[in-house]
Amino acid sequence: MSSSPTTFPSDFSAQDRFLAEKTEEALVRGVELQAWRDGPKPGLRVFPLDLAKKFKLENRAEGYFGETNIAGRPRSVMGAKQFVKFGRLDRANAAEMLKEFVYKEFLTRAHWMYPDGYPGGFTVEQSIYMTTDGVLGKFGPEQSAGCIDWRTLGSDPESGKYKWVLLTLQIHDFVMEMGPVKKRLKEAACVAPSPRFMKIRETPNDDCVLSIQVGYPFVEFAPIPNIFGFGPGKFGIALKYFTFNLMKDGEVTTEMDFLAAPRCEKVFDFGKMIPDPLYGTADMVEMLTLGMVSASPFHDMMDKGMLETHCRVHQALMDGLGDVWVTWLAEQAG
Repeated sequence: MSSSPTTFPSDFSAQDRFLAEKTEEALVRGVELQAWRDGPKPGLRVFPLDLAKKFKLENRAEGYFGETNIAGRPRSVMGAKQFVKFGRLDRANAAEMLKEFVYKEFLTRAHWMYPDGYPGGFTVEQSIYMTTDGVLGKFGPEQSAGCIDWRTLGSDPESGKYKWVLLTLQIHDFVMEMGPVKKRLKEAACVAPSPRFMKIRETPNDDCVLSIQVGYPFVEFAPIPNIFGFGPGKFGIALKYFTFNLMKDGEVTTEMDFLAAPRCEKVFDFGKMIPDPLYGTADMVEMLTLGMVSASPFHDMMDKGMLETHCRVHQALMDGLGDVWVTWLAEQAG
């Protein structure tokens, strides 16, 4: 059951109330999906992902398909993990500096302009929140730009200020390339950072000094309407994690994990009464051939392609953040 709030401030619009309820729902279901992520996963299918593009930072990616149960119902799962060599941090107070960057600077600085004049990364806006004692509120116009310091999130009123904060991410690197034609699509997602998806570990293994994980569930709402059947606002239940690791030799690596349940059920969404022309056709062929031609390989191929697109967007984010990181380090030295 969702723990949706029943008392709303007088200045909350109908849209604010809707988003608050959807956020609470996303947190509840996200915790269930997280339990699957962190537990044993028998039958998990793992496969390499090809980003088909050269990026500045060394990286690799892998996808996976699995099965779980959420809210008592069986659900398919699809996801992607990315591993990136992010940079270096050779300073005496390296652990504290990494905490400062991840918790305070990471998402707030995650945007830039490319030489061709197009924006890159994520532009982040914060809108509504719930405090640790269950009170809903809204950020004023002067507070809306950027992301809160993740250290203000906490389940205990003594140690934290917010139970969750709703962010809107304007995603600038969603690019479709068809031969020489490149099309930049406007995409945005609503996500809800919460302490439930944060973790910090000191010396998790012999090679790592510090590991910092921040994450959020996706809220089932698309700020920018789109025709896609799988994407922001249409993931079902989905989570994203960013983990920054400080290694003993001073190297900083990042790991990103995205997972959604169920797997994609529509490539395009033209309305409830109109079947998806791609998956619908594949399923029809399977039915007409009495299963002799299975739709599963086509579904796997399409889902794999969607995961590769997701990874390209987030590898572009890491490439840009690598430059932001270097600039921030120079500011700290100055």
